Amino acid sequence: MSAWEIVKLAIVRRKLLANRIPKDSVYPLETWMAIKASMTAKSERELRNIIGKRTQEQIARSEFDEYQLFKFREQLKYVRENSPFYREKLKEHDVRPENIKTLSDLDTVPFTYPSDLAEEPLTFMAVSRTKTAREFTTTGTTGKRKVVGYTTNDLISKVDIISSALRSVGMKDNDVLHIMFPAVSAWDPSLMLAGACRVAGYGSSTCSDPDIKEQMGIMKEKGATHIIGLPSFIYRVTTLMSSETDLKTLGIRKIISTSEPLSESMRKKLQDAWGCNVLNVWGMTEFGLACAIECDEQNGLHTDEANLLYEIIDPDTGKRVPDGKLGELVVTSLTAEATPLIRYRTRDIAAMIAPPCGCGSEFNRKLMKPCGRMDLQFKIGMGYKIYPVLFDEALFKNEDVIDYQMTITKEGFKDVLTFEVESKDQSDVIRDSIVDSITKITEIGDGIKEDLVDIPRVVFREIGSMEYSAKAKKIIDAREIGS
Repeated sequence: MSAWEIVKLAIVRRKLLANRIPKDSVYPLETWMAIKASMTAKSERELRNIIGKRTQEQIARSEFDEYQLFKFREQLKYVRENSPFYREKLKEHDVRPENIKTLSDLDTVPFTYPSDLAEEPLTFMAVSRTKTAREFTTTGTTGKRKVVGYTTNDLISKVDIISSALRSVGMKDNDVLHIMFPAVSAWDPSLMLAGACRVAGYGSSTCSDPDIKEQMGIMKEKGATHIIGLPSFIYRVTTLMSSETDLKTLGIRKIISTSEPLSESMRKKLQDAWGCNVLNVWGMTEFGLACAIECDEQNGLHTDEANLLYEIIDPDTGKRVPDGKLGELVVTSLTAEATPLIRYRTRDIAAMIAPPCGCGSEFNRKLMKPCGRMDLQFKIGMGYKIYPVLFDEALFKNEDVIDYQMTITKEGFKDVLTFEVESKDQSDVIRDSIVDSITKITEIGDGIKEDLVDIPRVVFREIGSMEYSAKAKKIIDAREIGS
């Protein structure tokens, strides 16, 4: 590392609030949020006049609500001045930042849709592209390309939350995070995570190869203590590895699953194989990686409320719903400089959980694990909605199943679900077990009883014949349009 790189690293480390978290903090992530709120109050008179000179130990839910409303107003002022898209949008709806005084006032602010960002990504930019340190592209699950910019401050902010989240799952200075993502060109989480570990003082190793010997060799060489990656990728490697070695002997203390839904059956199999807890993370390219992360309670994901404001709405009416009720997740960036997003409809189906939490968190609201995506739903039979996580739960109960893909076709008036399954055991016993698990899904079973859905079909594929790819479509609707 050159002298200049060492200087830059030292400067970034000084900016991290994560480094100010006391060693004896009961819940580091919440402490980090409290530090951010109290420091904002010290530097911003308007917020200080509202909540007073609160120290991080004195921040409660009511003070944090005021912090979020203050940051929301500030972000509205910022986008009105700097973002062409929001300048027009807020003017059209006559939205004035000073009128946002309670959470109920958020209803007066229009939603932003993924299609808006896909159609006009550069109009969202609130800084010159010359001041953008990185740009990431994502098609997400919709197939529409979106561009999201990050300034240097945006990137430091993401490093800060990642560092705080890793502290919260138990990582210490001598620990090593093994990063398991398949190679992707537009948005490579490995680069962000490895950089965050370097700045935060953790070790890291990266391997995007599904080859089990390559993964094993790098993990042993680097002394990995924690793993993070796509659950489907980790699961595939685990299933192939576990037949050759006892994975518990590697000493992995936590596995962090991110960027895809984690089914409970997959979680159980991973925990049994590695002998450690598997924690779920929710994030989007639009907002960064560590937007919400589970604690060891495994009962909801703790949210980054210092940088993001979360709402759950009824997708049909657009009205906010109370904690505990399922709806569509809506997120607002409170501190973004390059691509700020206001009331962004994520299309994820989730709910919010009120504090406190058994882990020691007292004011941080949790996100119930998202249970599906509205843009990944398909209708069968009498209009029953199905989505991939339903089938993840059913198929991954079987220890021999490595991966699958399901195609929907139509024969006469019946919907036909054909599962291509990559399995170590391809016997009729396994086939019958898979079919039985699928038909026990309420939506499938009811469709069969109504004679509008056929008995599921299973076609086995040889291991390795189904090419693995990140965010591959699990459900393909091949029915004719209008059927």
